Amino acid sequence: MVNKNKINALEFYDDNQLNEIYFDQPQNRLIPENNSHKEILNITNNNSPKKNKKINDNSHKYSNNSNNPNPSSTNLITPIFSTNNALASLAKRNEQITSSNSSEINSTENSTEKFIPLDQIINQAKNLAQQCQNLEELKKAVSEFDGCNLKKMATNTVFADGNPKSQIMVIGEAPGNHEDLSGIPFCGDSGQMLDDMLRAINLKRQNHYYITNVLFWRPPGNRRPTDEELSICRPFVERHIELFKPKIIVIVGATAMSALLDIDEPITKIRGQIIDYTPEFLTQASKVMTIFHPSFLMRQSAKKKLAWQDMITLENFIQNNS
Repeated sequence: MVNKNKINALEFYDDNQLNEIYFDQPQNRLIPENNSHKEILNITNNNSPKKNKKINDNSHKYSNNSNNPNPSSTNLITPIFSTNNALASLAKRNEQITSSNSSEINSTENSTEKFIPLDQIINQAKNLAQQCQNLEELKKAVSEFDGCNLKKMATNTVFADGNPKSQIMVIGEAPGNHEDLSGIPFCGDSGQMLDDMLRAINLKRQNHYYITNVLFWRPPGNRRPTDEELSICRPFVERHIELFKPKIIVIVGATAMSALLDIDEPITKIRGQIIDYTPEFLTQASKVMTIFHPSFLMRQSAKKKLAWQDMITLENFIQNNS
């Protein structure tokens, strides 16, 4: 009696190319379709297990077996694929990919910049600043300095503007968007307002004062500078003041005041006062006066009255010390 379940199973394996599951030996997918499977089915239909075994044994010659005594005796394509070979090839490929990725990672790590401690960066800035003998050399040193990460995100280095031979030095916080694009400090709306304030007491940028910042590169989004960024730029700022030798320094805004005077007092307690400024790096004493930042006055119009009083104080000082 014919085993119909067995025939159905073989037909299922044959139709779905799953002979490797049913038979013990892997099947070669590159062999042109022959009658071996049909013979198996026919023999199974005739209920002849011994012949079935014989045909199974003959099917070994189509597998990827290196023990075949005469591989050239057939016109079949040389077998190059089997389940075992596929797994071995996949494992080897994964190993190559892993090795390649490791090489790329090592190469990337070798090409990245090494971490440099903050103290070392500050000392480098000090050495470069002290080597500068004039403002032009200092400007070049600041432009070529790569120790501050702000430079990597900035469009331009914003050094200074105005008359370098004047006696009034104006120091603000940091460049904004307009300053970053043009490379000129205080050239946006706040700069225009500051020029108008100083022009009201007969001070023009081209003739009477010199203007810069405590940072030479724009912080992203015009955020407040960090202590690390201020510390890195401080040696250049101090050397800037030392080379310029101002009679009076006008500090614009609370951030610049805190960076230069190293105090935590509110600007409302310091503004409008002319105080002595005698840091160690200066060979001669100078005077300092702090005023509100123009951007603050744009938001707080009521403070403009105090700002005008500060301008009168500055004008009186200039007239009495000219």
